[in-house]
Amino acid sequence: MNSCLYNCIVAHRRTSPKKHAFKYKVFMFYLDLDELDQIDKTYHLITHNRFAPYEFRDEDHYHRGSLPIRESIKTFIKEQGLNTPIGKIHLLTHLRTWGHVFNPVSFYFVSDSKGCPLCSIAEVGNTFNEQKMYLLPAEANGSSKASLAKQFYVSPFSDLDTTFHFRLTPPTNHLRLSINQSQNGETYFRSVLSGHRSSLSDLRLALYTLRFPLLTLTIVSAIHWQALLLYLKKIPFRRKADNPHLQTDTRPYLVRKKRSIH
Repeated sequence: MNSCLYNCIVAHRRTSPKKHAFKYKVFMFYLDLDELDQIDKTYHLITHNRFAPYEFRDEDHYHRGSLPIRESIKTFIKEQGLNTPIGKIHLLTHLRTWGHVFNPVSFYFVSDSKGCPLCSIAEVGNTFNEQKMYLLPAEANGSSKASLAKQFYVSPFSDLDTTFHFRLTPPTNHLRLSINQSQNGETYFRSVLSGHRSSLSDLRLALYTLRFPLLTLTIVSAIHWQALLLYLKKIPFRRKADNPHLQTDTRPYLVRKKRSIH
């Protein structure tokens, strides 16, 4: 089975207008989308589109009506102008945990029918129940690098007309992905997701559940805690309703979730 887990560290560092940094430990699922039904039948703690301690639901990601997740992603890639036949699609993400889902960002790694890296996709989410997709064509060495206009409300402490700088490499035994952010040519925010691979098993998941109970709720709590710290540092606050014209190509989740203050 190609699907596995990654034991990860998330690190953020801001240098402007004031310095602020933090690190958190998490774990993430790395799923071969062709294996979802097999995973459902093989493991006790993970399911596909039905309740379990960890459940993968197509509707929690880029979802085109009744299309399965793999077909939805293939449709999105074609709409972006890439007509190469698709091979494997892997997704690095958090699963719905005890019924609750939140993903600050998920990453798709797509190969062509010959197994060569074709592109990566960053699926960025916010706490207003919105997602935005950023597609990055793969380079000759398999990595994907691109600088793309953000135009998405991710944080109230960051302008919308800034630039994301993605550097994504398909995970192997080790994982290292980065998304930096710049404004007027100066990088003021850096984020890195790093980790190492471990096998997917019920025992491993049980151990991670003890180590990271209610993980997705913990992530949301951490986001709000860091927001409070930034607010106390008097970093300027941007309201979501102020610049709707700078919030483009967003999609709502197709599930009902509570709206937060973010």
